[in-house]
Amino acid sequence: MASLLKILNNPLTLLVVFAGVWYTTRDFVIFTSAIMAFVTLQVVLEKILHGKVPTFLFGSWCLLLPLGAMTLIFRDPAFLQWKFSIVHWLFGLILIGARIIGKTDILKTLLSAAGPEMHKIDNIYWKRVNFYMASGFIMLGFINLYIMRIYDFDFWVNFKLYGVLIYNLVLTSSALFYLFSKADKVSNKEEIQA
Repeated sequence: MASLLKILNNPLTLLVVFAGVWYTTRDFVIFTSAIMAFVTLQVVLEKILHGKVPTFLFGSWCLLLPLGAMTLIFRDPAFLQWKFSIVHWLFGLILIGARIIGKTDILKTLLSAAGPEMHKIDNIYWKRVNFYMASGFIMLGFINLYIMRIYDFDFWVNFKLYGVLIYNLVLTSSALFYLFSKADKVSNKEEIQA
């Protein structure tokens, strides 16, 4: 079961499953049902294997169930489309709120696994990256609304499957590049002093 969860948590699996469902059916009801089933399976397996569900996954699932159900009941994909914006706005606001109110840097905790030199980076750089990522997520929520209003559902699915993947890769890569450039400066300073 652990290997199944590893496969399900891989973003490429998500992309393949959702693209496969959409391109074979072109039916937003089946597509919505597949998303709901997939995320529910992830939540159940996380709970069984780890005893708890990651906060972001749980929050997304809690929004997905009612909005997905409303999509199925009313046969209107707008509910599912709104969920995407709401999740990204919440994630951006959580990053900002944790930094301002709780003085906790969620990104520092997540990204410090990239290497021990990440802990040595000055807090000002973490603060910049935190606000950069948060504003990127919030902006993605608004981009989603624009795509949702202007284009048809087929275009929106392509945006969600591919455009968002590219957007998040650029956003995360640029943040990591910035942080690594600051980590190199810290390492170089330490070498000079030694």
